[in-house]
Amino acid sequence: MTKQILVMNNFPLVEMLAFFPRYSDVHTFDWRPRYVRQVRHIRSCHTKTLGGVQYSFFSIVTQQGEAMDVRFNHDELLWDIVALPGSELAIHSKDGSHFVIDRILVHQQRHKHQPSLAHRMRPIRFEWLPYAQCARQSPIEHAKIDRMHPYRFLKGKNSSYQVYRIETRHLEDVMVTRHFHYVVEDTERRFYHVVYILDQGDWRFIQEVDEQFLFHRSSP
Repeated sequence: MTKQILVMNNFPLVEMLAFFPRYSDVHTFDWRPRYVRQVRHIRSCHTKTLGGVQYSFFSIVTQQGEAMDVRFNHDELLWDIVALPGSELAIHSKDGSHFVIDRILVHQQRHKHQPSLAHRMRPIRFEWLPYAQCARQSPIEHAKIDRMHPYRFLKGKNSSYQVYRIETRHLEDVMVTRHFHYVVEDTERRFYHVVYILDQGDWRFIQEVDEQFLFHRSSP
């Protein structure tokens, strides 16, 4: 494991805007304006280990004035609602009338010297809609590699790249952690290999990839 960590530490950390689809298609970055909520500010955040699993909790207020307590499962890469302070809306219901979070955009900071993992993450935007309106209502979650995608990343001080689509992705088990590998195409038709390290919450830039080496192209 030490060898794997040392090798990965040779690659630079990057600031990442990560996209988490849960109840919708995993191959789109589109937003549905009527459901979108912008986070106005985060009132508090902390990370706690429950049953051996790390969770980060955020108390947020949206631009619309809605107060929400949301939770992120670091092992499963899943976001959900914990409470709706001051609201009469239900968190769970049998008829699907309760509201859920879908397509959440999160800023994941590269700086590691923070009080907790939660302080390295900042929810920016998400969709807030009735569960009955979700396109995907299966109790089976997406494959883990499909639960999170690079959306935009910053390498260095001024090099920002907007992801146009995910070219390839795969999950690699490395001793006690997992590496999520993505080859992404940006809006300038250039390709990059980035990796997310699950137990550390780090995004690392591996290399730019020559398109000529992408032998198996996925459909747009």
